[in-house]
Amino acid sequence: MQRILIVDDDCDLLRALRDGLLGSFLVETASDPREALARMRTLPELAVVVADMRMPGMSGLELLRQARSIVPNASRVMLTSADDAQTAISAINEGNVCRFLTKPCGLHVLEAAIREALDLRHTIHQLLESQFRMLAGTVAVLSKVIQMVKPESHAIAQRLSQRMRELALEMLHPDFWELEVAAMLSPLGAIGAARPYSQGDPTAAFSGDFPQAAAALLRQIPRMEKIACSVAYLGKNFDGSGQPQDTVAGTQIPLGARMLRVVRDLEERLGTGCTAGDALRLMQLDEGLYDPSVLAAALACFGEDPHAHLPNTTSVSWLALQEGDTLADDIPSETGSLLLTKGCRVTPNLRRMLQEMASGGRMPESVRIRTSTPVG
Repeated sequence: MQRILIVDDDCDLLRALRDGLLGSFLVETASDPREALARMRTLPELAVVVADMRMPGMSGLELLRQARSIVPNASRVMLTSADDAQTAISAINEGNVCRFLTKPCGLHVLEAAIREALDLRHTIHQLLESQFRMLAGTVAVLSKVIQMVKPESHAIAQRLSQRMRELALEMLHPDFWELEVAAMLSPLGAIGAARPYSQGDPTAAFSGDFPQAAAALLRQIPRMEKIACSVAYLGKNFDGSGQPQDTVAGTQIPLGARMLRVVRDLEERLGTGCTAGDALRLMQLDEGLYDPSVLAAALACFGEDPHAHLPNTTSVSWLALQEGDTLADDIPSETGSLLLTKGCRVTPNLRRMLQEMASGGRMPESVRIRTSTPVG
């Protein structure tokens, strides 16, 4: 059964509704709007919120408006004793209410409205799931195109994507997927580069005009607007200088762009042999380039090598490489540039790419990984 929450300051009515609907739904009740908001935070699986319009302390309209951010997947139903068209319009526009019922209404009418709200919720969920599968497929295709055309830039993007996820966890940022995709697709603008990319610098795909070219392509894909914005502002300094040349500065710059800028520049410094901790401390001296809060989070996340106390290494074949393994050595590309840095953790996509390269004879037969167990 689906869980619903009914909010009304009339305790007698609440008891009657709960008793009448218990056989059909898992019924939660609250007689105070603030109590209801607190309950929502403990009920993430909540399917429907039913609220009375007129309650002391907070209107039902305000309650449902706040419910949109706490339980965004829950459908909302409004009960009111006033037959007021403006109230109904406000409820629909501000609270995203799917049904508006005038009190008194029969129990069967309320139950039917709740079931309709559940059906609408299910339909929307299926639509969003279908859209996400389509979007994920588009990202996979674009990533594969980058891998085929710019393999070394793709390898850098893989590492940036992993670092973006780790940094998002450190900063308690909920949109892991969007941040990872922004890093993964940021070299997209270099696909049309005129010169053969294998003879150039693979990090160039993440600088100059390329990020804005990538963003222009990504904006043409529905639901990629935030990702495109993060990529577009990759070259923007925290003080407002850089690309694009506009008035956006400081925290007005999308957080994804500020994070991606830090991990991109960290990756460049790691390529010179600098440790992550030293690189980030040097970056802190570059006033105006980076968001100090993102730098601090990056230093906490990457500044200390979590495997520094594991001096033991062992060699394994590329086919034996496992997700979560940590590389003990830098891995050069075919052209001699840095493909992977030591300390890099192996992700499923990275493992698949390395094994494909190894099977084509483009990698050494084995690789050293770190291990906490002494090798006999």
